[in-house]
Amino acid sequence: MLNRRQLRIKALQALYAHFQSESNDLAKTQKQLISSLDRLYDLYIYQMSFLTAIHRFAEESLEVSKNKYIPTPEDLDPNTRFIDNKFLHQLDANIDFRRKEDALKINWADAQEIIRKIVHEFRSSKAYVNYMSKEANSYDLDKDIVIALLRNHVINNDVLRSYFEEISSMWSEDFYMSFAMVMITIHSFSEGDDVAKPLPPLYKGEQVGRYAEDKVFLLDLVRHTIASSDKYDKIIEKKATNWEFDRIATMDLILMRMGMAELFEFPTIPLKVTLNEIIELAKHFSSPRSSIFINGLLDRTIADGLKDKTINKKGRGLVSQ
Repeated sequence: MLNRRQLRIKALQALYAHFQSESNDLAKTQKQLISSLDRLYDLYIYQMSFLTAIHRFAEESLEVSKNKYIPTPEDLDPNTRFIDNKFLHQLDANIDFRRKEDALKINWADAQEIIRKIVHEFRSSKAYVNYMSKEANSYDLDKDIVIALLRNHVINNDVLRSYFEEISSMWSEDFYMSFAMVMITIHSFSEGDDVAKPLPPLYKGEQVGRYAEDKVFLLDLVRHTIASSDKYDKIIEKKATNWEFDRIATMDLILMRMGMAELFEFPTIPLKVTLNEIIELAKHFSSPRSSIFINGLLDRTIADGLKDKTINKKGRGLVSQ
């Protein structure tokens, strides 16, 4: 489910913690990395569960309205389109989801006020009003309104984010990444899927009893970056013209080490992919000036590595930049 960029982000976070701690314990760093990814998947299940909690609250609120002392005609004969949402019923009945939700013992009893406010805002939205008033009814429309609920009322809800942070402090940095996983899951479902459809695994191609290729990539990237950091630092120091090595920011140094690990140790990853991904990470986690510096240094490393054959890529089109 996670793409390579997201895996690189998790690797960068783990490497930053490793080098800041001045630890030499590679096994501990890799173990903590896998643990953080397991917790990311837990957060994903929580966020999926939150959708079903919203759905359940909306259904219960209709029952409360019906039982008013003096109910209105609308209370007695409500529009149940959202309550009948096919995707949300499909999710709630999914065996894999229910098993994972039960394993985490998720309970929303202390989040009812958060849910109530989100439902109230959602019902006042233009998207919800349009959805409820449509004559046509389809599975795709049901999925679309769930996506609108997430994008407009859940993902950027600071109170909900704080709620998750109270459950696990690690979830603060993973909040948006896990919602991206929720979106992938919604798009992966189709109307014909039965209750036995498994949720997407954390790593693409993951199977029981066998490491997925992307998990191997993640662990190898961290291992090579740490094991060869001294070698990469010598290259950086030599090529960092007009820069004193000691003045290079820690984040920039780690990004360049990661880039070199991919250039030298991953023969099937195209040079252009590595360069673009490291530059994008630099723009997000460092500064525009840093991304220019890193780009130039890795460019020179690639040119020299191809010339002296220390960079070897297997397959057509892997050496073009």
